[in-house]
Amino acid sequence: MKTTFFSITTLAFGFLSFGKGQSDTYGFKPNHSIVITQTSFSTNEIVNGYLKIKNALVKSDFKGAAQFGVALSKTLDEVTPEGLSATQKAKWQAIIQQAQKQTQIITASAGKSDKQRKAFQELSKSMQELITTFGAGQKLYLDFCPMYEGGSVWISESKDIKNPYYGAQMLTCGKIKETFG
Repeated sequence: MKTTFFSITTLAFGFLSFGKGQSDTYGFKPNHSIVITQTSFSTNEIVNGYLKIKNALVKSDFKGAAQFGVALSKTLDEVTPEGLSATQKAKWQAIIQQAQKQTQIITASAGKSDKQRKAFQELSKSMQELITTFGAGQKLYLDFCPMYEGGSVWISESKDIKNPYYGAQMLTCGKIKETFG
């Protein structure tokens, strides 16, 4: 019995330590340059603020999208990442700076659906990069619409396709491209 337990323990330890110090990609190159699997801060508030804008655009609620843009802008200012390397901090700042720029356009364009949706397209790219780099702490979907601007992505909390680029005109146009979390 002791021998069996020792053998199982040795096997388990061997599997857990296999490949330490080696790349575990086995020749597969990830799409993203930096992938952090564990952070000491949460991106949940940022992601949730983004999702509120997305859901407002799905309903063609441009005034609501602008209001949620104000809230997301404030959140982007308030979230402070802890425990990042200099490279990771630079990546964080670049993502947040771009997201702030797009959020300000969404906020300033309350009556202009085309400007809000174009800014949302760029904001979605920033959110995709934020999630793939720093995680989201929840299950999310990267959705793709082939019709808007030659093909555009957005992040969704649901498997159901609800297109923020066309609203009711083409509500279900798109497909899930990737799953996070």
